[in-house]
Amino acid sequence: MSKIRKIDRMNFKIFSLAILLLSFADAYFLLKYEHFSQLFWFCNTALFLLAFGLFFRKSIVITGIFLVALVVQIPWVLDFLVQLFLGYKLFGLVSYMFDYGFNSLRFYVELDHLLIIPLSIYGIKKLGFHKHGWVFASIAAFIINTGAYTFSSLLDNVNCVFYSCFSDKITISSYPLVYMLTWTLLICILIYLLNKIIYKILKRKQKIKI
Repeated sequence: MSKIRKIDRMNFKIFSLAILLLSFADAYFLLKYEHFSQLFWFCNTALFLLAFGLFFRKSIVITGIFLVALVVQIPWVLDFLVQLFLGYKLFGLVSYMFDYGFNSLRFYVELDHLLIIPLSIYGIKKLGFHKHGWVFASIAAFIINTGAYTFSSLLDNVNCVFYSCFSDKITISSYPLVYMLTWTLLICILIYLLNKIIYKILKRKQKIKI
């Protein structure tokens, strides 16, 4: 049993360092070619937090990142896979990826976003699902969106804090701060509900096994 724990600890460190290196590469390109506000995209920030959570084996951090990813990352992943294999823009969220082209290093660096959910699941499987993961996730969502709102622009619309990434008609143009806070609150509510649902399912399965 101790051997398994030792292997798991090593895997956590390897995964966290790999994610950190990819995150730094991603951040380098963003800072070189775009504005630093791009770092406030959930995907980019989540990678750094996930690397931290895995390295220090913090289940509340890993669970929180997993919950955030389920809310905001799933549309990106679906859009990417549909456009990659079917050539159809499902949401239009990942068009920039294909603007880079398959010959661009940036295209492959950006694929680190696909690691968030699988590695979060791995961490949860080994460390357990934290029932208060929603607290960390909600705090992180509020801080990240506040940063995006403060440093981003209407054109960049980082994390969709000025208007919906799916429709520019879904906005409160006269009160952008109200829109940002409403959008953030909605994310937090979804995170909380997912936390409760997943925790109940896992507890029920555990009881069945016993």
